Amino acid sequence: MSLLEIEGLYKAFGGLSAVCNVDFRLEKGELVGLIGPNGAGKTTVFNLITGVYQPDQGSMIFAGQNLAGLHPYEICRRGVARTFQNIRLFRDLSVLDNVRIAFHKDVHYGLFSAIFRTAAFFRGEQDMERQALEFLRIFKLDHKRDEIASSLPYGEQRRLEIARALATRPAMLILDEPAAG
Repeated sequence: MSLLEIEGLYKAFGGLSAVCNVDFRLEKGELVGLIGPNGAGKTTVFNLITGVYQPDQGSMIFAGQNLAGLHPYEICRRGVARTFQNIRLFRDLSVLDNVRIAFHKDVHYGLFSAIFRTAAFFRGEQDMERQALEFLRIFKLDHKRDEIASSLPYGEQRRLEIARALATRPAMLILDEPAAG
C-alpha cells in the first residue's frame, strides 16, 4: 500500500480550475518534488492534502485513510505535517514556544491536571520543553530559545517552521517552497 494515493483530484475557485485530475502515489521513504511554473497549482495540491481546502472531486488516501473532509488538525494527528510558501509562525511567541506547541497534540495529562497544575501537568510540560529544545538544537536555534519568533532573520524563521513541523513527528512532511526567499 502506498503512503499517499491521490486520484482524480480536482479543485476550482469560481470558474477557474486550480487543480484538474491530479493523480500520483508516494511510497514510504520516498523523497519527491512537485515542480511546475508559478500558478500551476502546487500549493493548492498541498492545501488539499493538508485540509486547508476541500477537494471538489477525487480522493486522497494517506496510510489507508481518506483525508477528504478532515480538518487540518485531524490530518496532522494522522501524520501529515507541512510548512507554507509564506512562513507561518506564532510571531509573538518565543522560538521555544513555537516548537513546544507542536507537542500539545499528544499531551498525556488531562484538563483537571492542567487547571490544578498537578505533578502530571508539570512532568508533561517539562517533557515537551526537553523535546522542543532538542529540535531547536538540531536546527541550531537553541541559543535563541527565548527570542520572539518575528525577530529572527528570514532563514532562521524558515528553519523554525521546519523544526515545528518535524516536532509533530509526521510520517510525511510537505515543504512548500523550502528555499524561497
